[in-house]
Amino acid sequence: MFLLILTLIFALLVAIFTIQNVLPVAINFLWFRAEVSLVLVILGSVFAGAIIVYLIVLWREYRRKRKDNYNPSPVIEVKDDDKSK
Repeated sequence: MFLLILTLIFALLVAIFTIQNVLPVAINFLWFRAEVSLVLVILGSVFAGAIIVYLIVLWREYRRKRKDNYNPSPVIEVKDDDKSK
């Protein structure tokens, strides 16, 4: 529940920040140039960061489950009970 409240507070702060920054900005990437609203840049960056964090969490969960499911074949020890030698 605490994490949900913290996430909602962060989302509210990002929303307030984006609403206050509506001026157009120039975006340059390699040979591409565009002029877009700063709101779109901020929200796009937040969204991209959320996707990256989500993919990292998925990768860690996958590795943990794979490690937990790894069960090498048990080694069977053969004991020599023949003491008549």
